[in-house]
Amino acid sequence: MLSSKFNEDLKRGVLEPLLREVQEDDTLLLGVRNGYISVYYRGGQLLKVEADGASGYKVTFDSNHDKSGVLPGRFARHGCADVLTQRLRSVEDTAVLVDVLSEVKRVMDRSPKLKSALEREFQQVAARVNSRARSANSSHYFVTDIEHASDNARFDMLGVRWKHDERSNRSRLVPVLFEVKYGVSSLAGGAGIVDHLEKTLTQLALADFRARLAANVESQFNQLADLQLLTFNRGTSTHKFSVVDDHVQIVFLLAEYVPHSSQLKPMLDECDKKMRVAQESLAAAGVTVDLRFACGSLCGYAMYDCTMLSTDGVRKLLSAWEPVN
Repeated sequence: MLSSKFNEDLKRGVLEPLLREVQEDDTLLLGVRNGYISVYYRGGQLLKVEADGASGYKVTFDSNHDKSGVLPGRFARHGCADVLTQRLRSVEDTAVLVDVLSEVKRVMDRSPKLKSALEREFQQVAARVNSRARSANSSHYFVTDIEHASDNARFDMLGVRWKHDERSNRSRLVPVLFEVKYGVSSLAGGAGIVDHLEKTLTQLALADFRARLAANVESQFNQLADLQLLTFNRGTSTHKFSVVDDHVQIVFLLAEYVPHSSQLKPMLDECDKKMRVAQESLAAAGVTVDLRFACGSLCGYAMYDCTMLSTDGVRKLLSAWEPVN
């Protein structure tokens, strides 16, 4: 993940103003990557910051969010026209970047690319509520990454389940693979629920994939905790956090599902079939895989073990929504 130097530069060095801004600004989310960080805003990547050897840190902004090219002129009015092209070599360089983040946000607020990405914005809100907000201290789930990509694997969010009554044990974190579906139209097809579940189960059957998943989530959780970007009662223990190697959860977050829709019910039957087919090989490998559907705590985003529904739980919920004749 991040080198010790990168980590120290975030906490006490060149990049400290940026970390402090993320800690204090609830609209920002920091993703830990392999050798770089992504700073997200409204679910879109605001900045990518990567080590550039002795030259400091390279900053990248997706110019697709600024099709009209207004940012350089706005930066020039702040006296820092080259703020996105120069390397960050000092605390002062990073402070200048932080000072003009409002201009970058302003451009992204008007970006058609971001306006059409409600699913990603939902992801970031869910990540914030379960990882950094006050409710995270009682939530059972922490999100460690969004828009995760590794080889041919793509997941909307990675995280862990760490139940409140397990908080005294730092080795009880269960890896979680989250998939967000926004709206009824996203449930079916090649990127729908059943297809995604089948692909994920195929990947989880591979010992190498499970090992990399565990190492990735464990490293992310430890680094985010070290950077004060996760909210929980830390106590006095200095032991590292570790994940279990015999349990994984697959969690679907279905946002803006229409209660009178009939699409989901038959998909639950298909999901059960996929799970039954996969169970034999997973059981032989000594791994338990749970399929769950996140259900809000009344109207909230916080996720708890008791509000994670099995397919039968979802069926009961759908039945309760059916109109009474």
